[in-house]
Amino acid sequence: MTIKALFILFFQTTNIGFCSQAFYELKDLEVLEHEKNFEEFLLHVNDIRPSERGKHWREMYQNMAMALIDNKIKIKDFTSPTFKEIEQIARSSTLNNDEFFQLKRSQFAKKYFSECFRIASIENESLKKSSSQNICETELGSFWLFSKRDPDMGLDLAALLESYKSPMAIWPFYEVAIKDSISDFYCKKAPVQKAIMNRLYEKTYNSDFNGNYKTLINRLLPENCYKEIVVPLKESLSSIESNGLEKEMAMNILEAKGELSPDELDLYAVLFLLDGPVVGDKMNIAWKKIEALVDNFPKRQKLISLIEKLPLIPDKIFKDPTLPRHKAIINLFAKNFPEYLNYYGATCIKYISNSSLAPLNVSSSYQCNQFLKAAQSVRNDNQGNSARWVSDSVDARYSAIKK
Repeated sequence: MTIKALFILFFQTTNIGFCSQAFYELKDLEVLEHEKNFEEFLLHVNDIRPSERGKHWREMYQNMAMALIDNKIKIKDFTSPTFKEIEQIARSSTLNNDEFFQLKRSQFAKKYFSECFRIASIENESLKKSSSQNICETELGSFWLFSKRDPDMGLDLAALLESYKSPMAIWPFYEVAIKDSISDFYCKKAPVQKAIMNRLYEKTYNSDFNGNYKTLINRLLPENCYKEIVVPLKESLSSIESNGLEKEMAMNILEAKGELSPDELDLYAVLFLLDGPVVGDKMNIAWKKIEALVDNFPKRQKLISLIEKLPLIPDKIFKDPTLPRHKAIINLFAKNFPEYLNYYGATCIKYISNSSLAPLNVSSSYQCNQFLKAAQSVRNDNQGNSARWVSDSVDARYSAIKK
């Protein structure tokens, strides 16, 4: 047989096979829809010529695609092939703008990624870095890129990534909610506020930051969202959980936006120093504010009344009161605001002796004991000089409970 004859035979055989391939018609799809045969329907939905894809065809496509997702959720088929199948459908020109289908897609995706990360975390127990988690992160990133960026979905994905300590950047998932038309609603949520604080911290201590806090806030947050974080920023100034850098950032932002009253500025200066401040301009300003209290008894009394209302007093410097830097700050208070040290010492005695029925605003008996022991040592070293940290009464009561 000649080469020409072989070529003709091959072409005829191939052509017969091609012609015998089954292409479904609209009535075939109708039968599959009636049978709820999702897989076969979706495999052949595009057999219909584009010119014949009318309203009926589009409605069947939407119904079967959504029914497929419902079925997969029902049977808990949260496997990667199923996820990819749904994603392929989601990116079709017919359904990529269909809100109802995209909502179903998101419902499946949340369950799929929860399962994906759960399985990956099990593998992480035996592997230093799970390749499965890398796959989960890649698929999640792709899903988000080709999604409608729904704010609620973004927050759900952010929570998932944080719960599994993913190295993926979290801010883009929060940013959608923060920039939404109802951002004030989302910005009331604690996880969103925490994400904003973390983002502000990241930007504040970036080497490229020029120190313009007002511009930073305006760039990151709409005004109605910013209003919701004023309280968390103020709370961080008096919290024992926030560190010196976080307190300094909060104070800079609130001052730049004109959110602090004179009384608040004085109070936060006190708390800033008590919490082991970061050396810098803010520490110098706070130091001068305490020095200015020496001749202002009414202001000292007002500050004590504000401090009494705090849930907990920041007292990190009392953990090691003999440290030179901490001792210098305590001596500053002893000279210019002795009422505070006396209040702290008296409250500590109640805390240590468990003699108060009301809640007390000191955080640790350890800090209390360290401070009161150091106060006695300072009294003995100074031999009655004026640099005492607590009154005779507080000192005597502490000596009594140690016996």
